[in-house]
Amino acid sequence: MVWLLLVDVLAATVPIPFIQVGNYGLVTDYKLDSGTSMATPIVAGVGALLKAVHPEWSPAAVRSAMMTTAYAMDNTGTIMKSQLTGLSGTPLEFGAGHINPNKAMDPGLIYDMGLQDYIEFVCGLGYTKEQMSVLIRRTQWSCNHKSINDLNYPSITAVLTSKTRYPVTMNFSRVVTNVGNDTAVYRVHLENIPTGMRISVKPRTLTFTRKYQNRSFVVSIELDRDFPGSNLWFSEMD
Repeated sequence: MVWLLLVDVLAATVPIPFIQVGNYGLVTDYKLDSGTSMATPIVAGVGALLKAVHPEWSPAAVRSAMMTTAYAMDNTGTIMKSQLTGLSGTPLEFGAGHINPNKAMDPGLIYDMGLQDYIEFVCGLGYTKEQMSVLIRRTQWSCNHKSINDLNYPSITAVLTSKTRYPVTMNFSRVVTNVGNDTAVYRVHLENIPTGMRISVKPRTLTFTRKYQNRSFVVSIELDRDFPGSNLWFSEMD
């Protein structure tokens, strides 16, 4: 059972030149390649840049900044397509979208997490004490028995199985931290919601009076059947 979207972001969708160690019979010591081997170092480099600009950010904050500022549209103004099928991709393929390093420097809001958040999530998965100890490398811990839906992740995943009875309603709690202007107002924006899916967010407006202030909201999703996903974000009001 997967409770998290396994793809966070997309990077290096075109061949990238890199140094080939050893000649291996090639004409030059350089090679063009794409895929995970090229995307991973690019994302790591962007993460290092974000940490340099914001040394106080946690790893979760860095990940959040990259995810919430990513884009899923190509240069034709349509959803990015799969190179294999030519069909429009889904969040299961590109996650939050292609990273945008410049925008990630100033995301406005972040979804932050610490060790206890991960412990709560693992507790909710029903692992034994022995398994928990191996995963978190501790012999003692505490769990508040939060819903695994409430892991403060930038993406939301509704787990549906063959036993799911429709219509089904799921609630997801999130906390965002203001890392932008001291005073800011954000209003929720929803788009690409397919027929048969209903989404509500409470509250619909988040008001911040200082930097690093936290605000919480709850996303309620009602489904008539399974769907690949849609987009939700908070846009800052002028």
